[in-house]
Amino acid sequence: MSDQVLSQILNQLQQMDKRFDNIDGRLEKIEDRLDTMDSRLNVIEEQTKNIPLLQQAVMETLEVTKRLEASQFSYERKATAELNTHEHSIDILNRRQLRMEADIEALKRC
Repeated sequence: MSDQVLSQILNQLQQMDKRFDNIDGRLEKIEDRLDTMDSRLNVIEEQTKNIPLLQQAVMETLEVTKRLEASQFSYERKATAELNTHEHSIDILNRRQLRMEADIEALKRC
């Protein structure tokens, strides 16, 4: 083979070597990005693994809240009934007191 042909082959091989180096650099960047994405995915998985437990805690809290509301409503109803009973008793006592005061005044006049 002639020197010129060998020189062209060498030139093409050198160009191919540069291209392969360029491809290797790009592949390294892609690998770095994949490693970064993998790390981020691991963080996301770690952060989201507790979601079912959080959902269960929220549901349990909601259930307790509903029971407390029902209990509070029952207590309010009971307290209102007692207040009404006491109010009625006080009203009766006030009427008796007024009658007694009227009877005392009537006795004083006699």
